[in-house]
Amino acid sequence: MEKPKPSPFMILFGSFDAWVEREVLPGMLDRRDMVAVVAALGRWQPDGTWRGAYIR
Repeated sequence: MEKPKPSPFMILFGSFDAWVEREVLPGMLDRRDMVAVVAALGRWQPDGTWRGAYIR
């Protein structure tokens, strides 16, 4: 079984939550819209969506 590849968030920031804390929250102007975007991106980590970002 192939080991899951890390998402770009894992590679660049160590975790999705670290990205949100360091990059998203400090610059968030309209929390209503960004909360939905962050939630959608957060679901991509455990469901394996990021695997499609890698060339095989």
